[in-house]
Amino acid sequence: MRYFTDFIDGGGLSRDDEGLDFADRQEACLSAAEALVEAAHDLIRIKPKQSGSAAAGALSLEAQVRDEAGRVVFRVRLALDVDWPPAGT
Repeated sequence: MRYFTDFIDGGGLSRDDEGLDFADRQEACLSAAEALVEAAHDLIRIKPKQSGSAAAGALSLEAQVRDEAGRVVFRVRLALDVDWPPAGT
């Protein structure tokens, strides 16, 4: 069955219009959760470089999996407070 994984962050919704085939709903949901953790990892690594300073921040991401009928069958949310103390403290 084909499932579609949409991602939501501070920039809005990134809708999956292509989808992927999975053996079952559980496989699709696990894939979405893994992708969310990987996205968080990438954002944590680049955020300090983008801000130009060691600023505190929060990271909030969500993924939702839809089936072929468009029904949301799974949601996973990740919220993380990121604190980059000033250098030398």
